[in-house]
Amino acid sequence: SAPLGEIVEIPRDAVAPEAIASGTTYVGLENITGNGEFSSVRTVEAGDLGSTKFLFSSRHILYGKLRPYLRKIARPDFEGICSTDILPILPGRRVDRDYLCHFLRLDTSVSFAESRSVGVNLPRISPGVLTTLQVPLPPMEEQRRIAAILDKANVLCRKRRLAAQKLDSLTSSLFHEHFGKRAS
Repeated sequence: SAPLGEIVEIPRDAVAPEAIASGTTYVGLENITGNGEFSSVRTVEAGDLGSTKFLFSSRHILYGKLRPYLRKIARPDFEGICSTDILPILPGRRVDRDYLCHFLRLDTSVSFAESRSVGVNLPRISPGVLTTLQVPLPPMEEQRRIAAILDKANVLCRKRRLAAQKLDSLTSSLFHEHFGKRAS
């Protein structure tokens, strides 16, 4: 195992608002779900954003440092800019990006970040403290195997959630069809 700071870079390449070009993809905390998925990501026009942002690419992991218990940790397959409440983490050669993302989303990793966050109303983990998190480092081939298994499990969970939602909708629709609308 190794401290996170020895196996990643957290570059925080800042982009001033006036340097943001039209058509740039922007990710805010609201665009990362607790399941590690992206939601309603958009492009911005020059002048839309009034504060400094960080650059990221498809090689980074985006880590929401505000309220770490929300698990806003995701793997973009695109490049763009993000809120400064998101840390772009660039895995080094000793750690697989997918493996590391799954590790950062584990209960123990989230608890580590949550217990070391500062601020009462808006608790956040500092990059310096986050880099002390110990990451187990099996051989790269094993990291990739673990990540692939967890990715497959996540796909199955997503499909199960979707099926449950469709079943709920069908149940409600059948109820309305046979018994009419419920009295409110």
